[in-house]
Amino acid sequence: MLMLTDILRFSAKDDRGGSARVSDLAVALLEDDYPPITGLLVFQNESPKEIGWQDVIDVDASSRTIRVKDLANARATKELSHDVLLKRDILDSLILDLLGRQTTRVCDLFLDIEDERLRLKGAAAGLVAMLRRVFHGRLSKPAEKEMFDWKYVEFLRGDPAAVNNGEGYRLRINRLPAGEIARLADYIPYLHAAELLKLLPDAKAARVLEATPIERQLQIVEELDEDETIGILALMSSDLAADVIGRLELKTMRRYLNRMPKRRSQLITELLRYPEDLVGGVMTNDILVIPANSLCADARREVESRLEEVRFDTLVFIVDSLDGRQLRGAISLKDMLAAEDHVALDAIMDPYLQTLDPFSKAVDAAYRIVTSQLPAMPVVDGDGRIIGAMTVEAAISRLVPNTSALQQVKVFS
Repeated sequence: MLMLTDILRFSAKDDRGGSARVSDLAVALLEDDYPPITGLLVFQNESPKEIGWQDVIDVDASSRTIRVKDLANARATKELSHDVLLKRDILDSLILDLLGRQTTRVCDLFLDIEDERLRLKGAAAGLVAMLRRVFHGRLSKPAEKEMFDWKYVEFLRGDPAAVNNGEGYRLRINRLPAGEIARLADYIPYLHAAELLKLLPDAKAARVLEATPIERQLQIVEELDEDETIGILALMSSDLAADVIGRLELKTMRRYLNRMPKRRSQLITELLRYPEDLVGGVMTNDILVIPANSLCADARREVESRLEEVRFDTLVFIVDSLDGRQLRGAISLKDMLAAEDHVALDAIMDPYLQTLDPFSKAVDAAYRIVTSQLPAMPVVDGDGRIIGAMTVEAAISRLVPNTSALQQVKVFS
């Protein structure tokens, strides 16, 4: 295999004696798992030129030469802002190794001739690759077994706006679970994290943002377009969206809420009434509520119609009526799906629920939920009306501090 930093010391030559120094390689990142090189950028008489790969005859590593048909055919470089160049765009960029679930900086790149085309095969990182580059290739090449296989790599420029231009992203990151993407995003600079989020569909981006610390959430949304931010926040759980919106400037907060779908805006606005250290400040009001006299068949249809819009669906809360919302009990979604169609919910629900007051301390409620091993506890107002639920996820976030003991060494910016 060849290393990019070696090729950048090659010369392009033709049979007429013409010679030009290779300065970069263009690559078609979206064409293949191991994308082909599409052209050379060279300096000829101190002038930048480009040569299409169709004009390359062969590559001779021993003489550090790329033989081309005729350097006279090299044309003046056009605007290359939307092309992907190995040196300009990928070398020193941050990559995500999706197979190893890690992030690193690219110190060099592996290339190889395959099917008569030079292809990008992988990335080199670490001390050996860095020192070899510093000493201009006088050290041994990194072992191929240490290569980050390009088939499992996504690279990030640190420029969120590049995503809008469609600049050569493979979108492999979409295949990872949201929680693992969030973990990767937490250990890269915030501009790269914002770029990463923009690669995802809005629904998945919302799940990823939910799983990141609030400080990183704010850094990310500040780098997104307003339409993108509103679209993602509208898909997040109401309690987590309220955490973000509640930290924005009042003018920005009002504008975002006014532009959101009415139901989402109302849910978030209700939660913003409560301080963050109280149950009301950490509960979600995006829950499933069904009247007690409903038959299981009708309840299943109702749940099915609302699953896309409701974020907490582990428990279904049973009330006297949708108008009164007096809490009567709860049933797990699994039990409701397994019940016979003709059975009424009030016959199989759990009527012995522990409830929470929205103005009680969140940390105390968190201990109750975790020690009771409950998926959630309903939150009711002074009249016994259900207004939300505090989930076990919210409880854990209250009890597990975000300390350095839980952190890993982050990649340098």
